Amino acid sequence: MKLIVCKDYEEMSRKAAAMVVESISVAEEQLISFPGGETPLDMVKEFVEMVNAGTVDISRTRFVQLDEWVGLGDKDMGSCAQFIRINLLSNLKYPFLDFFLINGLADDIQKERVQLNEFIDRYGPLSLSVLGIGLNGHLGFNEDGVDFDSDAHIIPLSETTKQVMGKYFDRERTLEYGITQGIKQIMAAKKVILMASGEHKARILAKAFSGPVTNAVPASVLQRHDNCVVIADTDAAKEL
Repeated sequence: MKLIVCKDYEEMSRKAAAMVVESISVAEEQLISFPGGETPLDMVKEFVEMVNAGTVDISRTRFVQLDEWVGLGDKDMGSCAQFIRINLLSNLKYPFLDFFLINGLADDIQKERVQLNEFIDRYGPLSLSVLGIGLNGHLGFNEDGVDFDSDAHIIPLSETTKQVMGKYFDRERTLEYGITQGIKQIMAAKKVILMASGEHKARILAKAFSGPVTNAVPASVLQRHDNCVVIADTDAAKEL
């Protein structure tokens, strides 16, 4: 794992967006993945600006969503699909070749999981996976205790995740499961960018970066990835 420490969130976001653009520019057809949430928001905005300015051509790039809350669709406030639609897809002047958004409201969520796997199998492996890190070290909804050999799956949400979910929603919700790309698919990506911002992420980032590789801290598995870059602001990197 390579570490890049930026002075603040804004610099981290610009650096991450530039690395995404650099990665896309080196190959013709690619499959990339972004997370939703607060951490990647400005990175996504920077990326959109560069695409719209013609800095990078995404006409041969496909996009796949990382994860979703089971029980939420793309019109639900706080859903990952809504984040991707509003902040990424709807703002692009030049669209992706294709994209896959996860429908957490699907009548058959197991079929949705199969379709997510099939999209990645058809166009993958991932060229680039951009990730955030949860307070328990989760990647997507690969919660603590996850099987490192998993592909896309449905998983019970950890208590840590349930405690922080309230900041994403406009009203109280009871959600118990997530659907997510698996660790095996993330580890198969040609490049991984892990973003971390804020002092509240410092302790778990240190465990993931330099602690033992264990599914108790799922992000620690990235120590085994041949091309993983951690981009953190100074607050998140303070314990490294």
